[in-house]
Amino acid sequence: MIPLKRHLLPRTDVDGFGTAIEQWSSQNTHTFLNGEVSRASLLEQCNTKSINYSSEHRKILYSHLNDHYSKSSTTEAQEINLARLAKDNTFTITTGHQLSLGLGPLFLIYKALHVINLCEQLNKEQTDFQLVPVFWLASEDHDFEEIKSTQFFHKDFAWESNQTGPVGRFETSGLTETYQAMLALFQEDAREELTGLFQVGEGRYVEHYKTLLNKVFGSYGLLIMDGDNQELKRLFIPLMQKELERQFVFEHVNTTNQALLDAGQKVQAHVRPINLFYMTEGKRSRIIPSSEGFLIDEIAWKKDLLFKELTQFPERFSPNVLFRPLYQECILPNICYVGGSGEMAYWAQLKATFTAVNVEFPLIQTRVSAIIAPDYIDESVLPSYFSDLSTQIETLLSKESNRDTVFNALDEEVTRLKLRMSEGISSFGNEANKWCGAQLASIDSSINHYKQRWQKEEKQHLDTQIKRLERIHRELYPNKVPQERQMNLLHFCGKYSIHEWVEALKHQIDPFSQDIHIFVKAHETA
Repeated sequence: MIPLKRHLLPRTDVDGFGTAIEQWSSQNTHTFLNGEVSRASLLEQCNTKSINYSSEHRKILYSHLNDHYSKSSTTEAQEINLARLAKDNTFTITTGHQLSLGLGPLFLIYKALHVINLCEQLNKEQTDFQLVPVFWLASEDHDFEEIKSTQFFHKDFAWESNQTGPVGRFETSGLTETYQAMLALFQEDAREELTGLFQVGEGRYVEHYKTLLNKVFGSYGLLIMDGDNQELKRLFIPLMQKELERQFVFEHVNTTNQALLDAGQKVQAHVRPINLFYMTEGKRSRIIPSSEGFLIDEIAWKKDLLFKELTQFPERFSPNVLFRPLYQECILPNICYVGGSGEMAYWAQLKATFTAVNVEFPLIQTRVSAIIAPDYIDESVLPSYFSDLSTQIETLLSKESNRDTVFNALDEEVTRLKLRMSEGISSFGNEANKWCGAQLASIDSSINHYKQRWQKEEKQHLDTQIKRLERIHRELYPNKVPQERQMNLLHFCGKYSIHEWVEALKHQIDPFSQDIHIFVKAHETA
């Protein structure tokens, strides 16, 4: 295993990370969420969900997943979790993400490992319930620009395609060439292992992505869910029709949005009159209410015709970001959703909407956030690397020089000089005060210029140490954003494989910690 050490730093001590929902006030946590996530609350949520989750939905879910995995390679851990899902005492803990190129940014890895570890811990600690980790693919999202690129070795790679519509339905043409360009940067041994991992088979992009995630996380029992399915959406027809008829999401989210603003929180996602799309080949079009019924791509639909379409072809209807959580929670026996701060913010808009249609609102937990630090950092001053770079440089200059001593002594001398000059013309009147004031201002300007030149000379003198800080900061904050949001795990591969990195990270991730995980690879000895 990779010799990885973990340090935990409070979120407030690490630049670039906002407040987690776990740090909301107790009142806001209970008003907009389901309270705090703990071992006890998770198990209590199992009891609550068992009352509200349909046994019919469980049978259909199990049949759907069993059918899907029967057509692909399945690990022993996945087979165990599939069998568990057929039982009434089994529940899921879910995360999800878009189908980002090449496993996407690092936080996708952290999300998956978070739910895997959370389920494993709960399963070890009690036997009344079984918990299964699930990764929900946002395969119907149609913003290709958001998912088509990735970064590692400080280079950008992109899958260029003219396809439109839900990304999961894309054909994989051009994807192999993109992977080849990415893997060409690796030495032969590493490239061979990665080529097998990123092999592109036949079928749509979502099928490739399922296979990729299964190769990386299947041994830990993670089950991959794709909601773009006729059988599953048929279970959601009643709520989709209610949304078309009553526009209930708009009503309840608007009320909650105002309550969030009144409580000093932000509103993350824009709610629309109808929060459903209509999907055809290459399109995912908004459904807009009209006096006659609905408009889709400026084509009028009568209400009865669209309702008939929904009944016959539910797979053509796609929930948006504020309606998808309801779909997910109808389909899964889910007790907790794990996501980033942006996801948590839009889930906080939805509790009243869930209540209005008698769907159990899950517990919400902020995913683990982490940074993999370069092994040449000085761990004795670890927190200092996560402040603003200019602050780090200023601290270095103050520490490594006599600047403060020199400047303080200079300021004292200048203050005394200016005081004597002012006293010397005190009896001469206003005109003397004017020309003296100009001389005093000139002295201030000269001193400031002296200090600037002094600091410039000092920076040149300490150039090596400053460049080292800049290099470390570039690793921690590529393009000035936290590493986990931009960098691909491939950035750290070479000597160690993706599987070795995932295993090492899994061993260190604590799903009950709100602190930022800082990982440092220990120096190996012979």
